[in-house]
Amino acid sequence: MRERIKAWIARWDTLLKRLEAQGATVREWVVESEADEQRVRETEARLGIALPPTVRRIITEGAGKVTIYWDFDKETLAPFESSGELAWSVDTFEWPYFGDDELEEEKRYLAFHVAGNGDYVLLDLEGCPDDPPVISWGHETGEFLLLAPSFTEFVERVTELAFIGAEDSAYEPFCGPDGLDVDGPNAKVWKAWLDRYLTLTLEDAAKELPLLIDYITFHEAEEAGVCEALARYEPAAVLEAWLSRLERETYRGNRDRLFGYIGETVGEAAADWVRMLWSDRPSVEVSNHSRAYLSACCLPGNEGLERVLARLELEAQNSKIDGYSANGLLRYFHSRDVIRWMESHVAFPFGGWDELFAASAPYWEDIRRWLDGHEAMRQTVLSALGKLFARGEVPEGEPDRGEIIRLLDKAEREAVLKKEKEAVRRVTAHLADWR
Repeated sequence: MRERIKAWIARWDTLLKRLEAQGATVREWVVESEADEQRVRETEARLGIALPPTVRRIITEGAGKVTIYWDFDKETLAPFESSGELAWSVDTFEWPYFGDDELEEEKRYLAFHVAGNGDYVLLDLEGCPDDPPVISWGHETGEFLLLAPSFTEFVERVTELAFIGAEDSAYEPFCGPDGLDVDGPNAKVWKAWLDRYLTLTLEDAAKELPLLIDYITFHEAEEAGVCEALARYEPAAVLEAWLSRLERETYRGNRDRLFGYIGETVGEAAADWVRMLWSDRPSVEVSNHSRAYLSACCLPGNEGLERVLARLELEAQNSKIDGYSANGLLRYFHSRDVIRWMESHVAFPFGGWDELFAASAPYWEDIRRWLDGHEAMRQTVLSALGKLFARGEVPEGEPDRGEIIRLLDKAEREAVLKKEKEAVRRVTAHLADWR
C-alpha cells in the first residue's frame, strides 16, 4: 500500500504543477504522511466502529490527511463546470446527517468529506467490508450516486479525472452504472480537452487560427500576445472561426461566453452578423443578454443601444421593467442616453437601477436632476453615487456644489429610514472631500 500511495502522490504533484503552470489556481495541496495509531483508535472510538481495513491502511501508511483543491481562472472555458477537489482525514470521518431518521439509524454510510455546498462523499459500509464502495449524496436532491466500487478505486478514478468533484453535480456527467467511468464519452471529452489545455502554448496557437481560438478560451482575449496573434488574421476569418467553435459547443453554459469573445475580438467587423441576430429567425440561438452585449461591442454609433431600448419599450407594454433586467441589457453601453431613458422607468425597488446609473457615464448635471426628482430617482442616485465613490470614480463635469448640497440637505430632512439618512451623509462627506 505504501508504494501505491507514493505513486498517487507523485501523480497528484505532477498534475497540480502542470495546472498551476497554465494559470489554474491550486488553492490547497496538503498530504500528511500518516496518522498515528492513537489518533485512529480515537476516531474509531468516537464513531463506535473499526474503520474498513484498506481505508485504515491508507490513513496509517502514507496518507493520513489529503487536501486538494484547484480551480480554473475565471476566463477558462471548460467543457463542464469543472474544478478539482479530493480530501479526507482521520479526523473528518463522521456519521452524516441526511435529515431522515431512518437513514440516521442505519449507520450504513460514513462520510469522509463534505463538499463546499454541503454534499457528502461517503463510504457505503454495506459493501465490501475491507474496501467499501464510495457514494456521493446530494444535499439538494437527497439522492445517492455511486462513484466507485471501492475507496482505492475511487482514488484511482478521481485522480485519472484530475480530481473532478466533489459536488454531486460535478461527478454526475462522468458516472455510469459502475460509478465514475474514466473511459466514458464525457470522460474522453474532458481528458482530451484537459490535455490540450495543459500543452497548448501561445507560440503554437498563433500558427493556426482554430488553435488560437482554443487558446483564447483557455486564457483570455485581452492578453497582449493574443491581440498580436489575432491581428494577423482578417476579422471575417476570426468571426468564422468563432462561429465554427460555437457549433461544436455542447455545454450550453458556455455559449454566452463564446458570444462575448466574438464581441471582444471581432468588434464592428461583425456588425452585419449581429444585425442578423435581431431578425425574427436568427441563424444561431442567442440570449437577450448576449445579443445586447454584442450590439454594444459590434454595432456602430447608437445603433445597438437604440435596438435594445426599442425591445425594452416593447416589453414594457406587457410588464414592468425591473432594474436588474435593465442593468443586464444596458450596462455595456456606458451611455448617458440610458440615464435619460431610465427616468421614465425607474421605480422601487431600485436594485439594479443604481448599478445601471453608475455604469452609464453620469455627469454632475444628471446627479442634480435625479436628486431633484421623485423618491425612487433620489434613492437610486444616492446609491449609485456610493458605488461610484467606492470604486474611486466621480461623475463627469463640474458640480454645482451649492445646489447639490441643498438637494442633499433636503433629501436628508425628508428621509424616513435611518439607512436613507446615512446614504445621504456618506455622499455629502465624499462631496466635501472631492476637489
